[in-house]
Amino acid sequence: MPAVPPPQVGIIGMRALRADINRLADDQSSRLYQAIKDAGRQAAEPVAQRARGAFPHGDTGDLAGDVRVSGTKTGAAVRVGRVKIPYAGWVEFGGRRHTPHESARTFVPSGRYLFPAAAGLADVAAQRYTDALERVFSDPSVWTNTTDNGGDVHD
Repeated sequence: MPAVPPPQVGIIGMRALRADINRLADDQSSRLYQAIKDAGRQAAEPVAQRARGAFPHGDTGDLAGDVRVSGTKTGAAVRVGRVKIPYAGWVEFGGRRHTPHESARTFVPSGRYLFPAAAGLADVAAQRYTDALERVFSDPSVWTNTTDNGGDVHD
């Protein structure tokens, strides 16, 4: 009796799927890349809103007004501080600083405003990110193969 070759399975469209995934990683102008970044921003926005309300507003409101969200291909970040606002880390965590004048503030490793806001909304952010990603991956406009008909799938 001749040996029966083992069955082989081929996935039609796998090459196109790999190309789409590579596009996600490399092509920052692609619809898929932008949709992933937007999902991250949507997930992080409640954290930013809570942090804006928590930061001291003082005379200028610089810190609260500087809380911003940026999406990335792997999630999102909520940031505060920049070159014009170099004291943001000191206000958030404390410690000693030498400029513009010598001052000290009790060091709080877990942060005072931003990190507690994030910790309190971690579940909300995770659910929003999951929901947004499900919408992205269900949207045929971000994929190159957009049919359920196997005969029409390109590879």
